[in-house]
Amino acid sequence: MDPSKILIWNVRGLNASARQDAVRAEVVSSGVDVVCLQETKMQDISRFLVIRMLGPDFANFVFRPSIGASGGILVAWKDHINWAGVSRVDDHSVSILFHPVDDVEWWAGG
Repeated sequence: MDPSKILIWNVRGLNASARQDAVRAEVVSSGVDVVCLQETKMQDISRFLVIRMLGPDFANFVFRPSIGASGGILVAWKDHINWAGVSRVDDHSVSILFHPVDDVEWWAGG
């Protein structure tokens, strides 16, 4: 996996559709495979929202809900990225174990 294909962004809230559209524009223009968004300020993130905001290739995701109006993390990745089936959600982080084709595992998270 190419680390330059990872987008990490403190979005300062995803409740506004304009912000979601800005995220989508950046994801499309940068051609990333993994998206890590911090400060989503959302208590729930649905599959529908992820696909609408990031595109249909980002069907896989793990999130940490916000507590009130602060925090929240979303990590999403494209279908062709091999997920090892391991994720961890802690108080202040989300970690995903990827298993690339070359058998070298590595972690990504926000």
